[in-house]
Order: sequence, then C-alpha cells, then structure tokens
Amino acid sequence: MSKETPLTEIHYDLLDRAMDERRLALGMRWRDLADRTGLSGQALRDIRRGRSVPRDLTARNLEDALGWDRGSIQRVLRGDEPEVAAASPPSGTADGLAWWTEGDATCYELTRTIGGNPFSARLVVRDGRSREQVEKELRKVVELARIQLEN
Repeated sequence: MSKETPLTEIHYDLLDRAMDERRLALGMRWRDLADRTGLSGQALRDIRRGRSVPRDLTARNLEDALGWDRGSIQRVLRGDEPEVAAASPPSGTADGLAWWTEGDATCYELTRTIGGNPFSARLVVRDGRSREQVEKELRKVVELARIQLEN
C-alpha cells in the first residue's frame, strides 16, 4: 500500500471477508485462529475491523495459520486475492495431534503408542469440520486400532 493511499474500512472489510472464508474452509473457529497466531481474541477483532494494522510478524503468523503465501494480507488490503501456499509445515500440535494446511485442506495426524509401538492416524479435511470434531474421529480410529492390535 503506498503512502498516498490510506487504508480504509473497505480494505479491512476485504481482509475480514478473506480471512473468514479461509478460516471456514480450514474448519477453524476465530478462537482457533487466534490460538494459532498467538493473538488475543480482541487483537484479532481489532485487525479484522481495521482498528489495528498488523505488523510484519503478526501478518506472517496470520498468513501461516491461514495457509497463505507471504504478502497475502497486503495483497488483500490492496484489493487482490490472497495466495494459498502450496504446502505449509505443521502449524500446531496438541496432545499428540498435529495439524497443518496443504492447499485448500487441513491435514491432521494423531499419534499414540499401542503395544509399545507408535501408531498414527491421519485425516485430510476440506469440509469445514472443526479441529475438535476431527480429533474425536481420530481418537475413535486409534481406539479401534488399539483393540485390533491388542487382541
């Protein structure tokens, strides 16, 4: 954005809309996005509403969490479309559950030890299911594997 062109409410409406569409495509809640970026819910709302301009590190964290290429936030604020990253490294882990984005999908992997050996179950999600829903499904798969392998 050039210094002659100030950011307006319209620019941030575009950013809010693009972030919302991507968040839903990845099956995230706003709280999930805030958690992945290390932002408070209020800080994320302030960015979405144009009350706060994201600094470089915050913009990179948001782009990573959304699976966008670097510079996508600035592209959106100029009126262009964000670029979805071809593949992103794991963007989070919690209690053996790892998740990352690849294109328009969120990939999940749950790893547990069964009979002294590691066992991993993976799921690729494109339908907007939340992380909690996916984790519940993967836990069922791991439990079925445990029953099969221990019998």
